Amino acid sequence: MATIYFVTEKYIKDKTPITNNVSAKEIIPFIEVSAQTWMQSILGTYFFNDLLTKYNAQTLNALETVLVTKMQPAIAWRATADCVIELTYQLKNKGIQKQNGDNSESVELDETQFVSTHYANKAEFFEEFVRLYLDKNKDSFPVFTSDDNKDSELKAQDDNNFQDILFV
Repeated sequence: MATIYFVTEKYIKDKTPITNNVSAKEIIPFIEVSAQTWMQSILGTYFFNDLLTKYNAQTLNALETVLVTKMQPAIAWRATADCVIELTYQLKNKGIQKQNGDNSESVELDETQFVSTHYANKAEFFEEFVRLYLDKNKDSFPVFTSDDNKDSELKAQDDNNFQDILFV
């Protein structure tokens, strides 16, 4: 069984502007990358992997379920922001190609970047909810507070080591 990175195709199509005519093959890689790059940096690798394993095994406890519910919109909107550019400009065997179809008009790069930034701003909004929830409930997540969870941006701020991580 394939690993699901907290957000399904149905979730992203129901909760973001990505329409049903976009193939899952086109968006699933962006869900994985969004979870791994953005959410993993907030949670820390050790805690992220623990949650991911439990999510896919369907063994999350109640607090972990609430956390994942807060993570999902952030991951979905990050993936959507990434999809904007990648679905507009695709790397083909003849180089980068701009998508164009019947009854549609391709947009320019600055318009694409504007929309991508617009969606990324929504992701940032939801990421803040994850940070606030974790900060408020960190004592309820021993894997998060574990010494093995070394690379969480939140723990770095809590431990006053944020500058050490930035300037290593």
